Amino acid sequence: MEQDVAPGPLFSQVNPAVFQYKPTYALFYALLDNYHAQVGETEHLDSSQNQEVQQFLDAITQTPCLRYVHQILVAKQLADHDLTAFKQQLYQMWFRTYTREVRDDSSGFEHVFVGEARDGKIMGLHNWIQFSDQEQKRTLEYKGYIFPRVQSHGGQQEEVDANERMLTVQFSWNGQQKDISSMFIGTSPEFEMALYTLCFLAGQEENVVSLGDYQVKIKVYRIRSKYGDKVGSAFPELLQKVAGRAGANLHTPAPVHQIAPWYSQQKGNSPSQQSYVQAVNGPAQQQPQGNYSAQTSGYQPQASQSAQQGCGNFLKSLARALFGK
Repeated sequence: MEQDVAPGPLFSQVNPAVFQYKPTYALFYALLDNYHAQVGETEHLDSSQNQEVQQFLDAITQTPCLRYVHQILVAKQLADHDLTAFKQQLYQMWFRTYTREVRDDSSGFEHVFVGEARDGKIMGLHNWIQFSDQEQKRTLEYKGYIFPRVQSHGGQQEEVDANERMLTVQFSWNGQQKDISSMFIGTSPEFEMALYTLCFLAGQEENVVSLGDYQVKIKVYRIRSKYGDKVGSAFPELLQKVAGRAGANLHTPAPVHQIAPWYSQQKGNSPSQQSYVQAVNGPAQQQPQGNYSAQTSGYQPQASQSAQQGCGNFLKSLARALFGK
């Protein structure tokens, strides 16, 4: 049921500098406007747009995330040792088009990271950068979040804070509804590409991994092709979180800061308009929870690397879950 219980946006602030000084973010961002959202419209990337894809693949395959995954896949004989061949494999999986309604009207990258629309509903769009960008452009309306099942102690409620790295949300995009969509928050493009690629090539349709206090299911769906399977969809599902650690605070619920995740809260000199999220207790509810805006003082967002902490360990834990070591 469509109901807006979030009077403010999910992301209250976005630092544009990240797209200038972090190459993979900038290259990823450049890809987001290359596609038609409506299923049934054939996708034709021109030479400039194809060059953007190649530059993105060149950049992410030089990062520790993709280099680590490439090494694993080579060891398991699931990828060629040659880097050029591996990039071709990634292109086939993520960027080679396929048919949803008409020929060449979709691709894995478009579905997962950009989003698609069909019959008045939104499909895919499991990426926080696209989400925040569309919020800023006022084409996407955040309508609330659905909190995961939480293990707590003594019946205490858990507060959602700015350290959350995964959310399930409800929103509308260009007037079309997405009832449930889950995404990582604050992770890099190369991390998400590495994670989903590893699951797609080495895992099953559903892959459950535990990391610290999080239990996560990574779902990947494939489009069969004699030239190499393509990504149909890929997204995370937070199954369970143990309260009190890993970004969870055990005390009575209170409004908490939820800003673009490359920021951290530091003392500053001027007030800022910030968005807030209020937690709910117990199992995930199908009714989304609200987002509360308030004027606060004493905090100024500063650049932070905290959003990337734990990504390497997550990939290693997933590899252990997939291969048993």
